Amino acid sequence: MGKKLRTFLAAFVAALGLVVLVFASHPCDAQAAEYQTNDLLSGISINQKNYDTASDVDLTLSWDATGKQLNNGDTWEIQFPDTLRVTKEESIPFYDGSTLIGTGVLDPVSNTLKITFNENIEGKADFKGSISIKTGIKPGKDAVVGNNDVVIGDYHDNMTVISSDADFSKKGVIGTDENGDAIITWTILANRNSAEMPNLKIIENNINDDQTFIKGSVNVYEASWTSPGYYKKGYQLNSSEYTYTEDGNGFIINGLPKDNQFYAVTFQTKINDSDNTTNGHKFKNHADFTWGNGSSTGTNMAAADGSVTGNSNSGSGNGNNILGSVVLTKTSADENNTLIPGATYSLYQRDADKDTLIQSDLVTDANGQITVDKLPAGDYYFVETSTPDGYQQNPNEIPFTITGQTTIAVQVETKDEPVGSKEGSIIIQKLDAATGYRLAGAEFDVIDADTNEVIGHITTDQLGYGHMYNIPYGNYILRETKAPDGYILNNEDITFTINDETQAPAIISIDNEKETGGDGNFSASMIKYDADLLHQEKVGVAGAEYTLYDTDGTALGVFQTNDEGVIKVDNLNPGSYYFLETKAPDGYDINPEKIEFTITDSDIELGTLETSDPKLTGGSGGGETPGTDGNGNEGKDPDPDENGNTENPDPDGNGNEGNGDGDNNGGVIVDPENPGSNNNNNGNEGGLITNPINPGDANNGSDSSSNLPQTGEKTSLTATFLGLVLLSGIVYFKRRNA
Repeated sequence: MGKKLRTFLAAFVAALGLVVLVFASHPCDAQAAEYQTNDLLSGISINQKNYDTASDVDLTLSWDATGKQLNNGDTWEIQFPDTLRVTKEESIPFYDGSTLIGTGVLDPVSNTLKITFNENIEGKADFKGSISIKTGIKPGKDAVVGNNDVVIGDYHDNMTVISSDADFSKKGVIGTDENGDAIITWTILANRNSAEMPNLKIIENNINDDQTFIKGSVNVYEASWTSPGYYKKGYQLNSSEYTYTEDGNGFIINGLPKDNQFYAVTFQTKINDSDNTTNGHKFKNHADFTWGNGSSTGTNMAAADGSVTGNSNSGSGNGNNILGSVVLTKTSADENNTLIPGATYSLYQRDADKDTLIQSDLVTDANGQITVDKLPAGDYYFVETSTPDGYQQNPNEIPFTITGQTTIAVQVETKDEPVGSKEGSIIIQKLDAATGYRLAGAEFDVIDADTNEVIGHITTDQLGYGHMYNIPYGNYILRETKAPDGYILNNEDITFTINDETQAPAIISIDNEKETGGDGNFSASMIKYDADLLHQEKVGVAGAEYTLYDTDGTALGVFQTNDEGVIKVDNLNPGSYYFLETKAPDGYDINPEKIEFTITDSDIELGTLETSDPKLTGGSGGGETPGTDGNGNEGKDPDPDENGNTENPDPDGNGNEGNGDGDNNGGVIVDPENPGSNNNNNGNEGGLITNPINPGDANNGSDSSSNLPQTGEKTSLTATFLGLVLLSGIVYFKRRNA
């Protein structure tokens, strides 16, 4: 090799080594960390336990990044199980106080929530908090009517699903026919709850003039629910199996073969102006239903409205509530729990004015049971009127509630003490002090007043009732040891006596106040009026939901106006606060104005704050017809495909959807400082980080035990080593040839 060539190669290698060293000396960015469900998840809570098939699940996810340094661009993807389903793509901002630290996106395709952290997370070592999701997640395809164990990562919580409450619903999907013409495929779901509906008639003869009914497009199927929110069409009826008439404006169906069958009816309309499929035009459709024995007192009527805009779809329905049933089981109060036949009861319905006798002389059968069917929604109670030989009569009311939303029988139990027994029983009920709603989960000790010994425990059930039997004669104290979630412990002891005269005392009622987040001695009251009537009279508006915030924007609680339009919050400390309306009452527009007030140490009586709401004038907060505008009347069910034969899960629910999709329906305002910018009608409800812990000083260290890559700067040791090797080789080569 010539000397000049060797010199050129040496120079080239030296230059290459210098380039490598220059690049190696500059840090390069690592890949953003991609955390999975269990990497940060520290707990889950389903905050309300009972949901119908279309309810938004109130879900809280707790998370903990202890030992991990979160950085700008890091992501955390939470995979939801099939017992839950994400119903719409929705962006959720996440805050630490008033600082945006990241954005989450609910994805209905992957059934996930993916959070991307921003630069404001930098330097927050050992960060933790909780994420409250109020809307956008509903019971999923694997959920069953009844109890469900919901598992997210390594954490569990219980969710109870009740069946659909709408008897009828309707929806539409825009598509094209074989000629490319724009059409709407409408689906009517009739007798969704398989109730007894003799002589059911489906009347579809009032199609709007923006559509034309396509004759011969009607198909009738038997349908069934596969899981909450998911149905399938089964056997297709022949036209000879029912009576059918049609004209240019619709059709009428009656004479269906089964009185208790859930039916799906599909038909098509042609869109008269194809431009309306893309310009935001709303297509509406209405159907009527009758059923019963035909007499003036036996004919029932209902209706369902549907609307569709673009490729969205919706529907609504109404009709009688589902008739429910109850099973009472009677046993002995001794250790044998013997089933007691032959006990006689009367059944009453409780009413605000008077109690109505529904049925008397109900007798427990050989299994100690009484079953009563076809009960409309309401509060009821049994009263024992006679008991078999060998047992003492228990005069206590045995209360229960029919919700009108499920056919699953309510189970109630009662016991009788044997004759000669010196024992008795008590029933307690736990109530919300403001609303009178019954509360589950309150816990009590029953204490012997003479010995101060705890002899038993009572926990109120889902209906707010608790029972204790086999209480020996004596004097007792009932003491609350745990309040229901979100309520203040009632510290008032209640005394009662068990003896021959009071072997079963009357129901003991105990009220609880809601927690307000404070432990102070001050109260704040607010009244909401109808703004349209202020010039005539001040009319209080019930059902408005307000969130109370402190001056830092921390949500302290959610409150609802009572029948007089009043909210009262107790236990407040001195400081500055504001109310912000987070859900308007039915028929009203939301009021975005903060209602601010300050409590000082010297305040004795703050006075009553006042606000008002205007009536709806249309638009996203309401409108004259149910539809896709988020007004709480959207449709439910899986969409038919282009052939109208198969179903895909629809992101809505039981014929009464839309709650939470507009006007902040669904819970806490996520940015109380800017309620108009990211809360009203933009689908960002429910993403508040409610209790992040202040991490304190920044910490540049990280947990070396974590195997996850972290964002930030790092040096390429390999490149540095390679550069040094090249330079060493050059020096050696030059010296050898010197």
